[in-house]
Amino acid sequence: MRYLLSALLILTGSAFAQGPPAGWYNSVDDTNATTLRTTLHDRIDDHQRFSYTGGSTDTWDILKLAQEDPNNSTRIIDVYRNRSFAKSGGSYNREHTWPKSYGFPDDGSDNYPYTDCHMLFLSDSGYNTARSNRPFRNCTSSCGEYLTDGGTAGTYPGTSCWGTGSFTSGTWQVWSERKGDVARALLYADIRYEGGNHGTTGISEPDLILTDNQSLLAASNTGNNESVAYMGMLSVLLQWHQEDPVDASEVLRNDVVFSYQGNRNPFVDHPEWVDCLFSDNCGGTGGPFGTVFCSPAVTNSTGNPAIIHAAGSIVAADNDLTLSASQLPPNQFGYFLSGRSVSFVPNPGGSQGILCLGGAIGRFNAGPLIRYSGPFGFFMIPVDLTQMPTSPVQPALAGQTWTFQCWYRDINPGTTSNFTDAIEFVFQ
Repeated sequence: MRYLLSALLILTGSAFAQGPPAGWYNSVDDTNATTLRTTLHDRIDDHQRFSYTGGSTDTWDILKLAQEDPNNSTRIIDVYRNRSFAKSGGSYNREHTWPKSYGFPDDGSDNYPYTDCHMLFLSDSGYNTARSNRPFRNCTSSCGEYLTDGGTAGTYPGTSCWGTGSFTSGTWQVWSERKGDVARALLYADIRYEGGNHGTTGISEPDLILTDNQSLLAASNTGNNESVAYMGMLSVLLQWHQEDPVDASEVLRNDVVFSYQGNRNPFVDHPEWVDCLFSDNCGGTGGPFGTVFCSPAVTNSTGNPAIIHAAGSIVAADNDLTLSASQLPPNQFGYFLSGRSVSFVPNPGGSQGILCLGGAIGRFNAGPLIRYSGPFGFFMIPVDLTQMPTSPVQPALAGQTWTFQCWYRDINPGTTSNFTDAIEFVFQ
């Protein structure tokens, strides 16, 4: 069976918003971890609950759309096995990435996390049973291997899921293309559920907290509703968030759930906020991964300004930087630019946007570095910091300042081009 690489998905038959509506996060203050947690919780709190099973619309309906097979709208792709199942009659079920036995086991109208589709995934039934309620950790080659369709077998970690042990002392490692998806689902839970009561219904909600303290996890695994519950392992989930950046299928999933629940997973839209909230590494807009400038960009044919994001590390020696662009016009090509200084050049070459980089500008447009925005208006690249596209090619070094921006084709109303806003790094 073909290997379903999510970054290459072309969706059929789904038409949802491309990222958050303009201004959706305007109330969020990312000055520091405290203000970010408070204002971000307020932004994603009090979502619309749908029934787990039954009613005119339930979690089955939402998840089948959120995980629709891009090659066949009558099928879904599951999270752990990467298998395509028929929507009707397939051998799959619903996986609580935050196991319901850790704090919210009851399916009822008074239990919001039980049916929260940002935390629920469709999963191969056997793999869901294998995961059970084991925490997320990194395994070893001595763990049991759970193959993914189209993946390779026998080499750890390869493209398989891995598991060992049981209950709180057990381990479940997600395969490489879904590590970040699962991590961001649990990071969302930590911010969305902070105790108190639902602002509309008044229903009491638990405080869900990620931790590396296994004794706290064990104390939460009661099978009863708990006012405070823990899940982990936090350090592993933060690692997985960095190793598997946001991709196009995750953007679509976020949009689908948002279209029903009315709230978003902010770490899909702003992955840089993870480091601020959980590592206290904050830097205002643009977060720990740089300083955004030249913002907002000139509005494109979607009615929104395109946005540049970054994730990874600003330590040059780590060579771990990923750039992404969102709110792009669908089905257009583009590429990223780099420079060493700041500029402000309106409408260069007839573009409707603003070139914000100065000096000798490099272009990440060799071969596969040219990107296609697809139906989501989103693309990304990993940046090789040892091979910056200057003339001659040079590495980005500690102490150097580098700027980045994305150029893309637009139709507004005729054929033109445009730019995202820009971002600046001082590499360490």
